[in-house]
Amino acid sequence: MSYVEVDPQLVRHTGVRLRDAVAVARVVIGRRGELTGLAADAGHPALSDAVETFLSRWAHGLGCLMDDADRLASMLADAGRVYADVETSIASAAGGGVP
Repeated sequence: MSYVEVDPQLVRHTGVRLRDAVAVARVVIGRRGELTGLAADAGHPALSDAVETFLSRWAHGLGCLMDDADRLASMLADAGRVYADVETSIASAAGGGVP
């Protein structure tokens, strides 16, 4: 028989770290205009167009990933909280106090 072990603090911490990564991605997307401006300053229209196309597509894809990551971070935070609550309830019901 196999057992599943869950560390509720680790689950919650993973959600926090994932939210931190999303925050960094938002900063990067927010600076997209600066990158496009640098390419435009290079003075080569084909380069400028290529950079703008790439950044537009990249930002769209990153935006989709950020949406998924936000949802996953919320799910991890909820799961960690539920696991901790269940462990506390079981320990209390068994008379063992808080784990």
